[in-house]
Amino acid sequence: MLVSLATVAALVASSVPRVYAQDAGTVPLSLSEALSKALENNLDLAVAKRDPQIALNDVLFQKAAFDPFFTSQLGHTETKNELAPFFIGGQVVYASPKSKTTDISADIKQLLNFGATYEVTLTSAYTDSKPFNTYNPQYNTGLTLQFNLPLLKGLGKESTEFALLVAKTNVDISHEVLRGQAMSVIQTVENAYWDLLASMKAQEVAEQALRLSQDLYDLNKKKVEVGTLAPIEITQAEANVASNVEGVITTKLAVRNAEDALRQLLAIPPDDPLWSKSINPTEDAVQDQRQPNLDDAIATALKNRPEILQAGYQLETAQLGERVAKKNARHQLDLTARVNPTGNNLISQSSPGPDGIPGTPDDYNTGGLGRGLQEIPQFSNYTFFVGLTYAVPIQNRAAEANYANAQISRQKAELSEQNSEEVVRVDVRRAVRAVESGYERVVAARKNVELQQKKLDAEQKKFDNGMSTSFEVFTFQTDLRNAQLSLIRAVLDYNKGLADLERSKGTLLEAKGLKLDEDAGR
Repeated sequence: MLVSLATVAALVASSVPRVYAQDAGTVPLSLSEALSKALENNLDLAVAKRDPQIALNDVLFQKAAFDPFFTSQLGHTETKNELAPFFIGGQVVYASPKSKTTDISADIKQLLNFGATYEVTLTSAYTDSKPFNTYNPQYNTGLTLQFNLPLLKGLGKESTEFALLVAKTNVDISHEVLRGQAMSVIQTVENAYWDLLASMKAQEVAEQALRLSQDLYDLNKKKVEVGTLAPIEITQAEANVASNVEGVITTKLAVRNAEDALRQLLAIPPDDPLWSKSINPTEDAVQDQRQPNLDDAIATALKNRPEILQAGYQLETAQLGERVAKKNARHQLDLTARVNPTGNNLISQSSPGPDGIPGTPDDYNTGGLGRGLQEIPQFSNYTFFVGLTYAVPIQNRAAEANYANAQISRQKAELSEQNSEEVVRVDVRRAVRAVESGYERVVAARKNVELQQKKLDAEQKKFDNGMSTSFEVFTFQTDLRNAQLSLIRAVLDYNKGLADLERSKGTLLEAKGLKLDEDAGR
């Protein structure tokens, strides 16, 4: 019976099958279910998903620099002076002058994405002055159209949209950071899943070892009773049972701890059955040989690893910064054009009033505000200005230093990209070696279990024939148990290595059939 139990234990450990035991106190969980729950609920990942949203909001903030800006103003002014002498027409006149002015204005201005700015301002003022204003009241209106264009420094979309372009690139960077963190979380969850399965298989091995030691104790007890075995053998066998009882207790504790570690990664809420019931992993561990191609793996990693893509985006930003800094080191030369048509409430000089004299006091208020507005598009009265403004700091050291720093930043970004590529190459090589050596470990561990089984069978026969002791049998049982545990660990480490290889290539999410929400990264 001892031999048959040991054989069963070896077969169970070597195949590492699913844990099929089901009862009301367990909840089955596949690896794909665990990974999907982690991608959706993991709290570290939930925090990381906010970063792309912040980056998107920064893009919106930078776009606001090109929004039209509207301003309006309404004001009223009254002025009154004390009685004072005024010399008018050769006579001294005493008067107390006073005036009322109400003005309103509307203004809209905007920065265009190639560096130019425009501003449109409409003003209108009503003035009532006494006693000396010939034309009273007066309605004065004006429209100002102004356009500014940088011809050297500040010209072009890159210079004007630099902050916006950087913000857009940061969105891509944040997406890659999130994807990298998602792969890290997925790998951690898969490792925790295999750790739980390993703990449960270790518990099975410990329980099998306990049964073997208990059977040996019962057999020794019978032999002592019939006088074919020394009583000391009972003590030895009983000590073996006690040792294996402790092993079972330890493995049960390890299973509970592994379950909680997995629950934490999945962010299981307290009302979920997975929180209160035992988790039953249902996934088959991969045991067949996988032979990754190193060159293909490196090429895939250089296209997909988040670190490589981040470094590429950062280099693009540094190159953009260098170009902008070079342009900003140029002298400043701005073109300004402005036209200001105005209107009032007077009849045009070419249109005589009722008394035959153009624009006399008899017709000063026949047009009012409406006439003033009509005169604006007629360009009856206007001012036009065009000019160039040249400015440069003597020696221009600030701009030159900024350009020099931009060049250094670009060089650093290039070196950082090269370093990232080198790190990725080494990481992939290590991951490929881990998979290859992992399978070799599985093969060696299987062989060790077979040999330990044969050793135990032989020692058991010797014990049955009185040629061995309980201590020797227990030692061989322990060797078999350790070999079984090594095989369990080798198989599950091999599966961890396969996941790490996909992570090193930047394809872990795709390999597991997972995808981040589009809104989370773009």
